[in-house]
Amino acid sequence: MKSAFAAVLAGTGLAACAEAVPGTNEVAVLPPVVIYASRMESSAESMPAAVQVFGADEIAASGARDLAELLRRRSGVDVHSMNGNPVLTSIAMRGFGDNAFGRMKVVLDGEELNTVDMNAPNLTRIPLGAVERVEVIHGPSPVLYGDGAVAGVVNVSTDSRDYARRTKLYAKAGSQDTYGAGAQTRGGFEDEGWLYNASYDYLRSGGYRDRSAYELHTANAGLRKVFENGSTVGFRANYQNAFYELPGSLTREQWACTRRWANNNHDWTRQWSYGFALDSKLRLAAGQWLYLDGSFSHQRRRAKMTAWGTDTEYDFYSYSLSPRYVNENEVLGFGNKFTSGFDFRFDGYREKPKDGDSSRFRRDRYAVFLHDEFAATETLSLTAGARLERIGNRWKGRQGLAEDHSRDVMGDYELGVVFRPVEGLKTYVKGTRYHRSAFCDELSYTKDGVFLRPETAWSLDVGAEWEFAEEFRLDVNGYGMLMEDEIFFDPALAPYGYNCNSPAKTRRLGVDAGISWRRDKVAEASLRYGFVDAEFSGGEYGGREVPFVPAHRARAEVGVWIIDDLEVTGGCTFTGRQHVSGDFANEHNKLASYTLFDVGAHYSPSWAEGWKAAFTVDNLLDRDYCDYAGVGYYYPACGRSFLFTLSCEF
Repeated sequence: MKSAFAAVLAGTGLAACAEAVPGTNEVAVLPPVVIYASRMESSAESMPAAVQVFGADEIAASGARDLAELLRRRSGVDVHSMNGNPVLTSIAMRGFGDNAFGRMKVVLDGEELNTVDMNAPNLTRIPLGAVERVEVIHGPSPVLYGDGAVAGVVNVSTDSRDYARRTKLYAKAGSQDTYGAGAQTRGGFEDEGWLYNASYDYLRSGGYRDRSAYELHTANAGLRKVFENGSTVGFRANYQNAFYELPGSLTREQWACTRRWANNNHDWTRQWSYGFALDSKLRLAAGQWLYLDGSFSHQRRRAKMTAWGTDTEYDFYSYSLSPRYVNENEVLGFGNKFTSGFDFRFDGYREKPKDGDSSRFRRDRYAVFLHDEFAATETLSLTAGARLERIGNRWKGRQGLAEDHSRDVMGDYELGVVFRPVEGLKTYVKGTRYHRSAFCDELSYTKDGVFLRPETAWSLDVGAEWEFAEEFRLDVNGYGMLMEDEIFFDPALAPYGYNCNSPAKTRRLGVDAGISWRRDKVAEASLRYGFVDAEFSGGEYGGREVPFVPAHRARAEVGVWIIDDLEVTGGCTFTGRQHVSGDFANEHNKLASYTLFDVGAHYSPSWAEGWKAAFTVDNLLDRDYCDYAGVGYYYPACGRSFLFTLSCEF
């Protein structure tokens, strides 16, 4: 064992500067890369984490309407939505409640969708029909993904290496005056090494509640050049125009009497966004690669809140640059992959009230990181990594601040072991130290006007994934997390509450497990269960449960092919009781548990190649529930709804 750890250190130091010594251990090789579940193109088999991968075929067969629904149905991720609006949908993992989306990274084709303010990543930027692959990495991944990669990472790719040219047209219509249409095309020219993809999606809905309509226009395009030596260069562009109404929250009495009621009849938001991204993978020598990614994005948002008497414009822009060096050559006869890199990201934010002075915020992030994956034997591999990140924050023109800038330097580390004793079985252990910096909104609204400290934490993951009998898959993951200085909004700090660091540690213990079976054209079934115990371990709220975190959640799905062309599906989602957002003292009534049922039918006629039709019904029993609520306010979730989709690919 000592020699194995010595080899890890040797690999970390030598692999970046020299070709490997000729191999002497033929069995010590890294698993082949079969999917791209991280920034350095590692296989899920070699990663010391719970990793789920959904390809285009599985996404299409899921019956999910959008990315959030796919994650809720297939990965066990919690989904919260204000007013059923997809633009305001957020996702949560591992026992995080308020602002849980700030503890998850959402990455689209290498570009972070997380913003610098307290707005969830805009998942509608990703039309599900244009997605080639979705990867969900459970647990922290700070070395490769940096600040905020606390509970997990959702990595989405629209990039395809298939040169077959095909185009898809689709239309959809459903309840609540919902309708939409879109087009996608992709393919390439193999002789020249060119690949392309483009998509446009339109969606409009009257919304479930009064004054909750929304309308979305989303466009994406990409072009890639593939060279004979394996090098690639890609360019992508995106645009979105979104409008949505904001009916406001309800009191508990209003929710009980008329859940569709709108308290705010004139509130709305419109936002425009566009961006560009460039990525390249250049072959330097045998087994040595240079990755260079960069992106620019700009978003303009206008929000009119008559209830608060505000009409404000928000301007966001960010750009990033990330060069990475990867050496996959053997070291001392052992399989090894060494990665070193540098990340830079700048975020700018301006808030301009229609009647009032504007304020600005700027954040710059610099980070260097090292990561090594070492194959000690054919069945045992070790991973180790470290990241040093500096984050600078600066407010200008913001009233009520005792300071206007800060500089935080954080070190993140991870060490993991993966053991594959038999084919199809992966077991792993991983320890991680990580951090998260506050949103700019959190920094600007503290009781004493002093900036908040970054959150820091330690975690331990233990788990196994087993594919057996060709048709079954079983996975189980247990974890423990201990966090210091967790940031939350405490409404008890009068008059309206303030953001603050927790005076004591918060700890989370949990387990996620799932089993699935599938026999094509016959039937399929799956069951996922998650449990988490999240509480404050000291301080003013010592022994209290972290609010807005259900202890239990479960999802069961069944699908049966009536004929080869027609599959009928049904699902059931259970969410346990939870304290409402902001109830840190656990003084208020809990939100009741709820169970939702959904059904669907998917028809792909063999006599009309390329045509598909789908019909889905969500919340079949029209259950009255809230998936987002706080102390004294409630946002009713969507009642029964249905959607019919027709598509043709040629």
